[in-house]
Amino acid sequence: MNINQDISGLIHLQGVDSRLQEVEEKMGELQKTVQEMRAPLNQLEERKDDLLVRIPELRQEMLRLEQSIQEYGDKTQKSRDKLPLITTQKEYFALQKEIETMQKEKSKLEEDLLGKMAALDELQKEKDEVLSQCRVEEETFLRKKQEMENQNIHFDSEHKELKLKREGIAGGINPKYLNHYNKILRHKGPPALVRIIDGNCQGCHVTLPPQLYNDVRKAKSIITCSFCGRILYAEK
Repeated sequence: MNINQDISGLIHLQGVDSRLQEVEEKMGELQKTVQEMRAPLNQLEERKDDLLVRIPELRQEMLRLEQSIQEYGDKTQKSRDKLPLITTQKEYFALQKEIETMQKEKSKLEEDLLGKMAALDELQKEKDEVLSQCRVEEETFLRKKQEMENQNIHFDSEHKELKLKREGIAGGINPKYLNHYNKILRHKGPPALVRIIDGNCQGCHVTLPPQLYNDVRKAKSIITCSFCGRILYAEK
């Protein structure tokens, strides 16, 4: 194989690599899109999980309040039962004050309980709403995800075909030049080959020395731009 065939093979290879990069970017975008589409559902599920934890906790808090209210009620009643048995005015007033204090504490607990009952009612409503939203959002997400997966199947199939095509082209190129091409891709990124147009390298847009330009046109060897390091070629 002469150098022109190697250059032609590298140009062809670069075209395949360019499409491979596009396909891989598309596949990456699809994956990112699926993740972004799931974000609203993730938020709803997080809120649902929070509610499923908070509601039982609130019920336990209410149960403890009810128990405390019952205890204060029992203690208050016992103290009231003692009042007729008090023989001194001092003890009577002290017990009365104790009863009043317990009644105030009981009232505070009852207010707190009412607040928690109202909060529980709101949380129950929110839970029902969130569960409903989760179902709707999940259906929407699964439908869109399937659409994305169908597109991905197409890109995956093309990606495999391009890989096979690349192997075939690469197999017909001088290994020395192929390695040089791959090295440029790794270190500089595409393109690894650039045309010379009007004496200018299309990789860095620097005007090349006339002798270098003539050497590229003669195509007796692989020549790289002394400024950007990419392989040069000229269409005859």
